[in-house]
Amino acid sequence: MAPSLASPSPTSSFIRNKKDLGVSAFPSTSQIAIQKCKKQASKKIVSVMAPQQSERKPATTGSVKTGMTMTEKILAKASEKPQLSPGDNVWVNVDILMTHDVCGPGSIGIFKKEFGQNAKVWDREKIVIIPDHYIFTSDERANRNVDILRDFCTEQNIKYFYDIKDLSNFKANPDYKGVCHIALAQEGHCRPGEVLLGTDSHTCTAGAFGQFATGIGNTDAGFVLGTGKLLLKV
Repeated sequence: MAPSLASPSPTSSFIRNKKDLGVSAFPSTSQIAIQKCKKQASKKIVSVMAPQQSERKPATTGSVKTGMTMTEKILAKASEKPQLSPGDNVWVNVDILMTHDVCGPGSIGIFKKEFGQNAKVWDREKIVIIPDHYIFTSDERANRNVDILRDFCTEQNIKYFYDIKDLSNFKANPDYKGVCHIALAQEGHCRPGEVLLGTDSHTCTAGAFGQFATGIGNTDAGFVLGTGKLLLKV
């Protein structure tokens, strides 16, 4: 009797059919575990490839990491620093110092007291002196302030002294320049990118010309007269 062919068992048939269909023969729970492993592996790859965030540091020469405002750029140039940030204290080289008949005598007095009666100003061509407050008056003390400016400008040979001559009836000499803040601009003392200091709170109006301009007191002005520098906080 010819031997009968053994019929495949249900289990082997099931496995073969599953392979034919391209489906895993493992239980569904094992399939879920495999998917989790793949996801975890992909996360590790992404974390390795992602750029690491570094702490932001102040920029140095040639760097563009930290930008500066226009004021910071002007003060950086004037202090010969590559980078400035808010809160920095720096010695700034002054381009123009302006004073008038209100604060001028006091500033001159401090200059002579601290640097000597015969001391010379740091740069006679960077000082602008304009009497414009105590003018057209018969008050002797007011006139004395203007006289002090005249004497000082003669002693120091100040190039830009815009004097006034009272021609009576509120008339002045034709070449008188008027209000100091207007004269600074009209006479070319306001220049973009420079540092202008003045003994008047309205000096900051010169900032409209793209420069750093601010008012200072008599003590600071006296120091600038002798050194051409001032310590400023950004």
